[in-house]
Formats: sequence, structure tokens, C-alpha cells
Amino acid sequence: MPKVTALDTSGVQFDVGTPDKPTLPLTIEPKDGQNSAEFLASWVRENDEWLHQKCIEHGAVRFRGFEVESANSFQNVLLKMDHELSNKYRGTSPRNVQPGTEYVFSASEIPPFLPIPQHLEMSFLPEPPRWLFFCCLDAPTSAGGETSLCDFRKVYDDLSPDFKKRMYERKLLYSRNYYRKTRKVDLDMTRLKGWEELFETDDTSAVEDDAKQDGLTLTWKGSDELRLTNVAEPFQIHPDTGHKVWFAHPQVFHQKMIARDLRHAAWRAGNIFQWLLSFALLLIAHVIFYVRGPNELGWHTMHGDGKEISRADCDHLQETIWKNMIFDRWQLGDIVMIDNFAISHGRQPFSGKRKIVVSWANPERKANLPLEELSTKAQ
Repeated sequence: MPKVTALDTSGVQFDVGTPDKPTLPLTIEPKDGQNSAEFLASWVRENDEWLHQKCIEHGAVRFRGFEVESANSFQNVLLKMDHELSNKYRGTSPRNVQPGTEYVFSASEIPPFLPIPQHLEMSFLPEPPRWLFFCCLDAPTSAGGETSLCDFRKVYDDLSPDFKKRMYERKLLYSRNYYRKTRKVDLDMTRLKGWEELFETDDTSAVEDDAKQDGLTLTWKGSDELRLTNVAEPFQIHPDTGHKVWFAHPQVFHQKMIARDLRHAAWRAGNIFQWLLSFALLLIAHVIFYVRGPNELGWHTMHGDGKEISRADCDHLQETIWKNMIFDRWQLGDIVMIDNFAISHGRQPFSGKRKIVVSWANPERKANLPLEELSTKAQ
């Protein structure tokens, strides 16, 4: 990693922790009354290289205490950075672009009583965004609602050798099924959006071209439904540090793991409603799984050979992720910049007010090669 460049510390203060234990996230706050969004935009422009180096080192950087209170002011800060902001979104979570912006979206429209499991944004696709940005425009008023963070480099280190060997040898097969957006609501809770919304067009030829560019195998089921599949490596080498990273999506794209994630969240929050709901969702997931079969689910993850991932492996993965998660409350105006090739994010259940928006930048093609080949390339 290149040597950290000098920076202008006038107007800001922060604590980087120690070399053997950098803070996650690194928090940068205003000083001497320099808390305007305009000052922050100017500061990130002048210190962009240092900021990126620190984000790689810590995994995430948080700006706290600045007057960033609208989607437009958030976007203005991001536009001052040396980024290739993108509005192409091929993920599964419903999102709405914010009025008056081009690159700012609602973080998720998934019901607030459900958790969003930890994941690297669009990690199941060939070109995930390199950088991810969140901003709090309405701080949660209830317990929960944290955008939890987890270092997936530590997750890789803590996974058992037998688990890593199985995943490495058998790979992962991602499967997603989509109706048209006009299709009636489905009992399958993972059918969150239609293919017209996903690809932002109803032109089937354009959809096929786009899927091909994204390395996805597309199968039409009549004119109403399509299925997208792709096989991917479960691990990647971090492009800057050379660390091995758990770079996969089964903790999200597995019907039964979602309900178990809610159980973890309920246990942490001491919420009996969420605890009972987790059992109901797990029962529904089992019924849909056995009635329809894995290939007809809204989304699902299997081994690359089409065989199911074992219950024991699902549990081991979730326990390892939860052991490494970090929870911190949002404050109004917070901006969090995340190294999306190392640090995962999720969302804890909540009730009441909460508005978090998101942007992403610099799509970067994964090597998507076995670790031996990746390690050779990294040397």
C-alpha cells in the first residue's frame, strides 16, 4: 500500500487508533466550528488521496458532526471526491432514487422488522462497486436500525479450514428468479422486485445483452419470468492489501439463513416479537423450499454443482459473521465511506423513523479465480 500522504488537519479531528488495532470506522469530526457541508466538500476534495488510503487501512471512514442533512448535500460531498459514481444497480433490494439527485438512493425499502444480513454490495456480480457511501438523513428513534459493519477479512481468517476447503472446491451457484413488475405479490418473501425494475427496461433484448455483460446466464420462462444464474468463487484477494476475503452472498441469498439472521438480531435486542417472527419465517421458508424446489425461489445459493449447502455450514458461516460484527448508532448527518472489497454492511431491525441513503462508486471487476492463482497474481 502506498505511503500515506500529508493532509490538512485544519477544521477536523480524528483518532486513528494504533497500528495493530485501527479503529473501525475511523471517525472524522469538525473542530473550530468548521461543520458546514460546504467545508466538508472542500476538505474531502483537498484530502482525497489520504482519505482513500485511510479507508483501505481502517475499512471504513465516518464523517460525524457535519451539517449534511439532505440527499443533495450528501451527493455534493461525494462529487468532490475522485470517484466514478454509478447509478447502475443490479442488486435485489428495492431502492428509490432521491429527488433532485442522480446518484443517491434509499438504502433499502425492505420492511423495517426484517434484518438485512451482512454482505459486500453486489458481491455476487462480476463488477461490484469498490466504494460504498451511506448517509443518515433521519436518525433512528427506536432501538435497532444500526447499519452493522463486519470485516470479511477477519471472517475469512475465522472460518474453519474444512469449511473453506469445501467452499473453495465446490464454488457457489447463485440463482435468482424474477416476475414482471406487474405480477401479483408472491408469498416468497425474496421476490422483492420485477425484472423490468431490475434492468430498468421492458425490452427483452436489452435485458439479455445486459445480463451477458454482467456474466449472468439468463433463462426465460415464458414472457413473464426469467431466471438468472452465475457460478462464483467464494473468496477474493483484496486488491490493495493482499488479504484474503470472504467474498460471497449465501448469508443473504439463502432462504433459511434470513430467518436465522432475524433470530440472531432478536436475541441481541431481547425482542420476543422478532424471535417468534423468525420461527414463522423459517417455517414459511421450509414450506416454499420443499413445495417449489430451490430453482424456483426468488433467490437462493447452492454449491456450484447444484447441491445444497449443509445446515452445519450455514450455521458456521452465520456464527462467524456475527462474532465479528460491529454495531454503532446513527446520528443525523453521518456519512460512512466503506471499502466494499473488505467491509460488509447490514441492517438491524427497527421501528419508527429512520432514513439512510446510499451511493456507490468505481465498479471493479473481480478476479474470480481460485486462491492459488489469485495469490500468484498478488505477488
